[in-house]
Amino acid sequence: MKQWITGVIISLVVAVNIQAGAAEREWIEIKRYGCAGVEQRDALISLFDQALIPALNRQGAKKVGILWSDETLNNGMTNLNATLFVVAAFTDLQKAVTAERQLLDDAVYMREAAALFAAPMKQPMYDSCSSDLFLALATCPSVEQVSTSPERLFQLRIYNSYTPERNAKKISMFEAGGELALFRACGMAPVFFGDALSGSALPNLTYMLAFDNNAAKEAAWKKFIAHPEWHKLKGDSQYKDTANKIQNIVLKPSRGSQL
Repeated sequence: MKQWITGVIISLVVAVNIQAGAAEREWIEIKRYGCAGVEQRDALISLFDQALIPALNRQGAKKVGILWSDETLNNGMTNLNATLFVVAAFTDLQKAVTAERQLLDDAVYMREAAALFAAPMKQPMYDSCSSDLFLALATCPSVEQVSTSPERLFQLRIYNSYTPERNAKKISMFEAGGELALFRACGMAPVFFGDALSGSALPNLTYMLAFDNNAAKEAAWKKFIAHPEWHKLKGDSQYKDTANKIQNIVLKPSRGSQL
């Protein structure tokens, strides 16, 4: 276990060193909570709004998103029912990897989140939790709140690649190739773009977009798909087979979400 942890840390440090000279970037953690049902999910959302967001803010994570999903948002995909996502951005790696331990040392959080820890084993507040860590791309170095509309929607998109080389080329497609700039020009505002450094589905590029409402989302994608620059870019042979699987998850924010 100690060797595995050391290996992960070394990999993260190497990733930072490779990017020397680039703009300062944030470390982004996404935690995914699987709940038994909507009632359990809503209770967890309420607790996170009240206790987790301010606790992470005290650690220096100023942009914390509490986002949820279900089949009504995702074309009947029932595996997303009662799923909850927590997005937190940190200014350095140490803060990102020690955040959980810092929460346990935060007396205010432990008091306000007491229901989370007091839940009996037969009635936990969530059934599963997974975590992914990303380094923000140089052309999108920080997590941003891009909409405050009460009807805002988010798209979390995960591009898996067969190899690290293809993943790096996919990132290049967005940065040097200009796809990210085209997103912005078409009204597809990025919340973040991140290169996955740890998680269950490596390698991958993961990004999140925000829209004022569903109509704005549909209009922006229609504009992008019809854009001649997109057709030119996707026809470039150097970007062939950069993603072998794409996940698309539509999300809504909690009342207290800072995204």
